[in-house]
Formats: sequence, C-alpha cells, structure tokens
Amino acid sequence: MSIKIKIIGKDGAGWSVDSDRFFNEKAINELNFKTVKCFFNANIIYSVWYSYIFRKKLLYYRLFKGKKKFVFIITNDIEDNNKNIDKYINITDFWICANNKQKKYLLTQNIDKNKIFINPFYVDEKTFIKINSSKKELSKKLGINYDTIKGKFLIGSFQRDSRGDDLTKPKWHKNPELLIEIFKNIDKNKFILLFAGPRRHFIINECRKYNIPYLFIGNETYIDEIKDDVKINILSKKDINLLYNLIDLYIVTSVSEGGPKAIIEASLTKTPIISTPVGFVPELLLNELICENKDEFVILLNKIIENNDYRNKIIHENHKKVSKINNFEAYKQRIKHIIEAISNDR
Repeated sequence: MSIKIKIIGKDGAGWSVDSDRFFNEKAINELNFKTVKCFFNANIIYSVWYSYIFRKKLLYYRLFKGKKKFVFIITNDIEDNNKNIDKYINITDFWICANNKQKKYLLTQNIDKNKIFINPFYVDEKTFIKINSSKKELSKKLGINYDTIKGKFLIGSFQRDSRGDDLTKPKWHKNPELLIEIFKNIDKNKFILLFAGPRRHFIINECRKYNIPYLFIGNETYIDEIKDDVKINILSKKDINLLYNLIDLYIVTSVSEGGPKAIIEASLTKTPIISTPVGFVPELLLNELICENKDEFVILLNKIIENNDYRNKIIHENHKKVSKINNFEAYKQRIKHIIEAISNDR
C-alpha cells in the first residue's frame, strides 16, 4: 500500500514527549515516508504518546478502527499504569516499546508478538556530549560559586520527584526516598548532591531534614514557599549537558519508568551512572552498575568515589555500549523496519 502517516502526540511544553515527536518525525521524513496533516488522508496513525488517543478532540479517530492502522509508542511502565489497558488494546494495531519489560507485559495480554516492536527512546548525541572543560570553567558557565563545590564529589539528580497535586509528597515512580536512605549512609564530608529541574520540593526538604549536603540549580524560593516551579526552574538541554559534565556521578532510584533518558544522557556525556533495574536500564547499562537496594548502592557508590581507575573503566565501557544503540542512524533504521512491517501486514 502507499504509506501515508499521520503523526500525533505532544505535551506542548518542550519536554520529553515533544522531543520524541521531533525525532520520530525527523526520522520518518528522512526515510522518505509520506507524512500528512489530515487524518482522513492517512492510512497509518502514528502516536508518539499512546494515551494521547483519548484526548477529547481525537474521539472520532476511534471510529476508524479497522480502516486505518494505529501505532502507539509506550512512554511509561505500562504494567504499573494498566488500569485501562483494555481500551488501548481495543484500538491499537501495533505497539512500539522502549524496553523488553513493556513487551513482556503486552505478551501477557495476548497481543501477537509480531505486532510489538522495540525502539528505545532517542537522545540527541549532538546535544549531550563530553565537554573538555574544568569544573571551575563549567561552574562559571552555570553561575555556580566554585568554592561551594571545590574538592567535593558531585552526585547529580535532574528529574522531577514531587507530585504535581501535592508538592510535599514524593512521586512514587521516582522513589526519592531511596535516594535519601542512600545518602544517610555515606560520609557527608565527601559529597554534595546537585539537584536541577522543577518540582524538587520533596527531596530538598528531606535533605534539609537529615542535613544531607546539596546544591540546587534554580530559584529555591519556590521550594521554601511550596509553590509550583514547573514553569520557572526548567533548564535548557544545553545547561543540563553542562551539569552532566560538571558532576562526578548520576544516580537513578526510580521504580517505574519507560526509560529513563538520563541513562543515555549521562552515558553520552561520559558521566558515570548507577541505577535500579528500571525501564530500559537492563538493556543499556552495564550489569555491574545496576543496584537492587540501598546497600548495593552504598557499596558501589563508595567504590566509584574511591577508585578512579574503576570509574574510568565504567565510563568507557558504558559510553561504548550506549553509543552503539543510541545513534540517529540506528534509531532511524529501526523506525524504517517498523513502518515497513506495518505497511506489509495484512
């Protein structure tokens, strides 16, 4: 059939979903598949955010089930967000997963394995790069007083960890409580936690409570006054890249993710990263950098702080592994395979 693709899905804030849409659309256009603006002219409806199909303005789309092929990209851990999975299964013809866990769950729902594809989220390797600058130079670019971090091991966390409806409560998916437990158990004289991004209220207040040293890159007034800073403390990708280059280690304690993209971002910038076995972590991160509990995190973290040779080894090996998967040409070829398989399906 003649392939005509209508791409849908956006968050309108320039965050993760908008980035996913941009790179999916870029790949599809570079592959010379025809994209159309009008729904009625398309034979493939390609949603970069699977739950977007239930927006009120798209109600009529569902009337065309069986007449058009619907392709949905899963953006989270669908097993933990499966209350209404049946309604998606009733519409979706093909699924694109970011990781094997998502695929395994779909298979338990009796979905044909030939209708499921895997394509990890893409991170722009031209944006997230290693910068050969000193910590002093990077601090100056970021407006950080170098004396506050001099001689300290910097551990980064740039994800939202507080609930939008109650900023004093943790976002359970991100599991910031584990982060606090880890840092209650290592030498506070050795490190500083470096936070960036909006909705860090819970983690910062916990650090204050337990005297855990931290530095927040942003306007901390919103934390003090328990006000939403979602439109205030957003940083550009350029600044986030600078932060990855500044820190000595990034840590992920999440229990439910589609990604997280931080695994790729840190690896591309040659920043060591350790994580729970969440999302696509088992497929992208070295096995030795995956921790199941607080004690494993503490042991590994201390090893990385104290052993520079080990730190350099994991930087090199993880950068090599991630770069092989996360490069635009490989990403584009995976999309080519997916669209061709869909168009040839009868």
